[in-house]
Amino acid sequence: MFSNQFSFFFVAIASILSWMQLVHGQTISGIVTSSDQSQLLQAITDAPSFTSGSGAADIAIDETTVYQQMVGFGGSITDSAALAMHNLKNANADMYNKFLKNAFTSTGAALSYLRVPIGASDFSSSSYSLDDISGDTSFNSFNISNAPSYLFSTLADIYAVNPNVKIHILPWSPPAWMKDGNTMNGGSLKSGMVSPYPTYLLKAVQGFKAKNLPVEAISIQNEPQNSNPTYPSCTIDASTQATIAKSLRSLLDQNSLTDVKIIGYEHNWDDTSSYTIPMVDDAPNAFEGVAFHCYGGQVSQTAAFSAQFPNIPMYQTECAGTPGSDWWTDVQWYVNNLWSANNTATGMMWIFASADNGQSPYPGSNSCGDGCRGMSTVTTSSVTYNQEYYSMAHYARAFTSDDGSTLGKRIQASGGSNLNVVAYATGDKYSLVVLNSGGSSKKSISFQGKQATFTFPSGLTTLWWTGSNTSTKRMIKKRRI
Repeated sequence: MFSNQFSFFFVAIASILSWMQLVHGQTISGIVTSSDQSQLLQAITDAPSFTSGSGAADIAIDETTVYQQMVGFGGSITDSAALAMHNLKNANADMYNKFLKNAFTSTGAALSYLRVPIGASDFSSSSYSLDDISGDTSFNSFNISNAPSYLFSTLADIYAVNPNVKIHILPWSPPAWMKDGNTMNGGSLKSGMVSPYPTYLLKAVQGFKAKNLPVEAISIQNEPQNSNPTYPSCTIDASTQATIAKSLRSLLDQNSLTDVKIIGYEHNWDDTSSYTIPMVDDAPNAFEGVAFHCYGGQVSQTAAFSAQFPNIPMYQTECAGTPGSDWWTDVQWYVNNLWSANNTATGMMWIFASADNGQSPYPGSNSCGDGCRGMSTVTTSSVTYNQEYYSMAHYARAFTSDDGSTLGKRIQASGGSNLNVVAYATGDKYSLVVLNSGGSSKKSISFQGKQATFTFPSGLTTLWWTGSNTSTKRMIKKRRI
């Protein structure tokens, strides 16, 4: 009896000492990207430590208030992006491999979420679907290899570097023969094709799986309110999208694909109330998320959806940079509207890689006008990381575990004038991302009863450290922001 009591006593003391050591004196690591670009994801040299402190801190982190689970940051691997990367691989394999490691490992940008078109998009060189045989409603002629081989080899290379990468697939258009205009460019899905269309989407998931590329999620239609006669696009109303989603959910479940999520909408902020809410109302058990693009309205308009459906994640899946725009202005806009947006589980840009200024290669396309800048500019002789890449990396690094296998949750952080502050918890790794839009500013940070001081330069700073995982010790307050 005495021995058992003694053992319990020493275990308790050891646990308390361990918790104290985790925070007290814990050195903070981090990276900085300065507004003048003199530092780009550069490791901090003046590492602070958490020590005893009293009084109110400038930045307060409360790890007991937990918000959304993060799903990943990244971009779209279009046919054109895959081709640019494929050409680099053939020209300079060492540069290509370094590029992949920089982008997709936890010591690089920690990107881990990719959108991939099903069939042609406006960034394909020709029009094609995965079944171009008219009237084949059983999809016996479905062929995943209608897509260019370099698309799949590029995805396989990324997956080899980071097996935790998630792939989200979606069509820009159904096959032409399923549409009212018999073309993939613009138009709508025929009413008589609503019933067979989910089978086409199921086969797309199975096709990627057959290529050893597991699918995390699928969307019904990219930009379902956009009918553009110059490139693959298609309008599908909210009610029809809900009908397709319900059928697709059933097909996925019947084919042992219960883990594949259906993400609805995939269009602009401004139609949140008129489209996403009635769509999910029609099929509440089919959708496991809704996705938004940045081309219309304000991000604040998504609050209407989260108020109605607080337990359904919101994804930010597309936004495009403009060639020639101001680097620092762009970074601030991305942070304030995309990367730190309330309730958002993903942060994504449009093209992951472009060999030029993001010119659409689709014949006759008016997409993107003067160009949609890629997150990276990739030629056969160079790789240039753009502002989208650097700003996104600060957040992805923050919520990704050191081995890349786990993504964290957003937690409460507040304080600091001219600062945008966001914090995450990933196991016992805690992190803070600060956008400082003003001049260099010395701020105190409080966490688990301790304080640290850091001088934040004008720019983006990400700090991380090891702390006590309080979720195992007390009830966590969970709410959405």
